[in-house]
Amino acid sequence: MSREVRAYLSMGSNIGNKLYYLMEGLLMIDALEGVKLTQVSSFYETEPWGYTEQDSFYNIAVEVKTTLLPFELLRKLQEVETKLHRRRELRWGPRTIDIDIIFYDNLTLHIEELTLPHPRYQERKFVLAPLYEVYNNKAELLKYLRRDKSEIKKITPRILVSSCLLGEMCTYRGGSNKKDILDVIGKVEYIKVCPEVDGGLTTPRTPAERQGGRVVTANGEDVTAQFVRGAQIALERAQANNCSVAIMKAKSPSCGKDLIYDGTFSRKLVEGQGVTVELLEKNNIKVIAL
Repeated sequence: MSREVRAYLSMGSNIGNKLYYLMEGLLMIDALEGVKLTQVSSFYETEPWGYTEQDSFYNIAVEVKTTLLPFELLRKLQEVETKLHRRRELRWGPRTIDIDIIFYDNLTLHIEELTLPHPRYQERKFVLAPLYEVYNNKAELLKYLRRDKSEIKKITPRILVSSCLLGEMCTYRGGSNKKDILDVIGKVEYIKVCPEVDGGLTTPRTPAERQGGRVVTANGEDVTAQFVRGAQIALERAQANNCSVAIMKAKSPSCGKDLIYDGTFSRKLVEGQGVTVELLEKNNIKVIAL
């Protein structure tokens, strides 16, 4: 097995819902075998570089610990880009997601497919400023930052998140589904929501599943009205806070995306959306299942 090393990545997006592509990209990177996300910088809004006739970018930098070799890591990151609809049609052109390896441990490499450190990182403040926040050798970057007097804008995006994923004890069992990765991605403002509790249900509560247009508990009680009310509250909270992205608890009858339990309480999954996710996506809020 390869030893674990630190690698540093630069990520950017300037097509469509930029925050969605970066957040989905971060979660997909953390889910890669042999890769663990350990630090994420603040988010920056920056002007395009190279080809300037395009929209502004959102940029971040990331530290990962990985046992993958450089080319293995490169391939995996390219797979993430492909899954997020990256198209390589114009050099320095617009893209849904761009993921570059800036440093891989202390390795120096110069071949056509991969150059390490990244050959142009010193010229790009949209790489340097986020990287400075997470890199373990800040003095290496400071000399380049000081000579670049251009301004870039730090932003704090707001993201709607299922409260249980942030550690609140609000699941139907009375526990949480805390995801530590959300603490690592900490330079955003999380807007918490639990549609089931907000809709009037207690914690703990009888488990419920969707049965067509209804939501029914395991003992046969129809709780559709509470789920619909909770979904509306979630939408209102998202809109009031200008959230374009929501991270919701996977498989839930309220928060599940793409896959939910089939309504028989047999733990069988089928294609479908939770009540809240369905409403959020109808209102152009991109949902990520976690």
